[in-house]
Amino acid sequence: MEGVNRYGLSFYIMNNKKLVVSWPKIFLGLTILATVAGVIYSTKTLSTINKNIAKEKETSRPANVKIIKIATSDCTDCFNIDNAIADFKKLNIKVEEEKTLEFDSPEGNAEVLRLGIKKVPTYLVTGEIGKSNIENYVKSNGETNNNTFVFTQVSPIFIDTASKTEIGRVTATILADPACTECIDPNLMIEGLKKSGVQVINQRAITWSAREGQQIINKYKITKLPTFLLSPDAEYYENIKTDWDKSGTVEPDKTYVMRNLSLPYRDLEKNQILGLIDLIYLTDSSCSDCYKADVVQKPILKQGYGVGIKSERNVDISSAEGKGLIAKYKITQVPTILLSPETDRYTNLKNVWQEGIGTVESDGWYVFREIQQLRGLVYKDLTTGRIVGKATETPMRGETK
Repeated sequence: MEGVNRYGLSFYIMNNKKLVVSWPKIFLGLTILATVAGVIYSTKTLSTINKNIAKEKETSRPANVKIIKIATSDCTDCFNIDNAIADFKKLNIKVEEEKTLEFDSPEGNAEVLRLGIKKVPTYLVTGEIGKSNIENYVKSNGETNNNTFVFTQVSPIFIDTASKTEIGRVTATILADPACTECIDPNLMIEGLKKSGVQVINQRAITWSAREGQQIINKYKITKLPTFLLSPDAEYYENIKTDWDKSGTVEPDKTYVMRNLSLPYRDLEKNQILGLIDLIYLTDSSCSDCYKADVVQKPILKQGYGVGIKSERNVDISSAEGKGLIAKYKITQVPTILLSPETDRYTNLKNVWQEGIGTVESDGWYVFREIQQLRGLVYKDLTTGRIVGKATETPMRGETK
């Protein structure tokens, strides 16, 4: 039977006995329950924190490893494996043991066979190679075999373990053209290859018209000079192999022939040097403040667009030739430059010209007209007689400022 006492609490009469539940007891019970729940939650939280701390400690702990270097002491030009090992040691590791084995020693050769190593010198790592703090390095710099990390990023020169021969020694043969002084120098291109890591051990130059030069030209059907050829070992350099189709061809005998030359060059089929232009600087000797076209625009042509210059000369507007050029091409601003029709071969310069900086005349000559695009220069406007670009412009005769 249920009833309500004066405190508003429910009670039950069971077996003729009244059971009374008071508010203080309820609060006490709830408090005990909350305390127990809090202890359980705190214990779980503390356990999680401790696990995270332990995990962090384990992650930050150096990986315990052992290093074996497979050396090639007889190959003085071979890849510097000591530098590669030094880079590996910069990682979060603890080297417990380190030793060196010569490739041609029984022990070194046994490691090469056991792990299927193709290129030496190299180094091997055992121990905690799967630890997270070196995992990415291991994946990107080699391969894992029999619980051993094998460094495979070995650049030429190296020894091929199967043939036991040195790989990556490149010979460069230059077909020179002494008569084309404006042509690109192949030596500069080869120096660029050297700086990129290509081991050009032997380099020689042959005049294209010499007997040996002609033999090479006929053998590889070369049509542009000067150029160069690389021996077959060039294929072991990714920076050459990857983009060579944009530069030249790889012949059946694996020789790399540079064919796509920048102007100017000698075209053997046309029997002439292409890309040499005549350059005229149209000047005004009466304008001492005017800019010097040879100083300002010649470097732009040569360095910016690779233009080869066959001849260059100054023509003053007061001369008969100067007056003739002004009248013929309706020139209104000086100084300026005029380029011979051979300029048409320089695609980049031609495109810029056609965007509005000048005109291409009916006889093929290029006339520069938009001097104001070369900001900050002083020039003369022939239609008004004004000198433009000075802090105070010079008025026409009879005009007052």
